[in-house]
Amino acid sequence: MGEPFYTSTEASLITGCSRRQLQYWRKQGVVVPTVNPGGKGRNVYYTESDLLILSVMKYLLSLGLNFDVSLKVLETLREKEILCFLDWSLSKNTKKRFMLVLDTEEKNTIHITNFDTELAVQKLQEGFAIAPFGRDRIYQKLQDNLQAFYRNRKSLKGDRRTKN
Repeated sequence: MGEPFYTSTEASLITGCSRRQLQYWRKQGVVVPTVNPGGKGRNVYYTESDLLILSVMKYLLSLGLNFDVSLKVLETLREKEILCFLDWSLSKNTKKRFMLVLDTEEKNTIHITNFDTELAVQKLQEGFAIAPFGRDRIYQKLQDNLQAFYRNRKSLKGDRRTKN
């Protein structure tokens, strides 16, 4: 059996992103979900890998990065850590931590490197902004959200059966 698909509404519930954000991000190329043009309107479906990308984007924005910088970081992560996005089930238990180093003098250039406490302190002393990026935490949050989604879905089905 293949990877499950989620509607825009389900993706919104799982990731905590609004449906409007999902639509905007889709238009901006953050994630390209599967689109089924058949039926009424256009049905958009997200895979778990898509949900991971959405979760990463939401995390980056929560750090206070603007959309363009967040998209640049996401693209760099895709280039540097391809497994991070292609098959997240294979790498979700990898506790690889990065740090994002924001260079404001170079027009918001972002450098992504393995997390190093000494380097982080040095960069902070030099006036750079530092943000941690622990993909294992993002994976875990997504996994928790998926489990909660399936629990709620199951309990709703049970509620419907008892009301009949």
